Amino acid sequence: MLDIQTGAPAPPHPIPIEFVTIQLAPHADGKILVSLTATTVDEDEPQLLDQEIAHERINTLDELVALIRAHVRIGAHH
Repeated sequence: MLDIQTGAPAPPHPIPIEFVTIQLAPHADGKILVSLTATTVDEDEPQLLDQEIAHERINTLDELVALIRAHVRIGAHH
């Protein structure tokens, strides 16, 4: 199971998601623009919902890994 954490304090039960999309784009100042988007299943209707969980400029791939670790937790289903 994948769970997300937004910039707010982590909820007692993180939001279960289907997958995370990572978008990378070069920026004019040499940094990398990163966007992390989580896709969840709507519990009320048969549809997928997208939620941006992070949008930042980074300098290195190590910073990308740190950003993922800060917002995405991968664990077993409960």
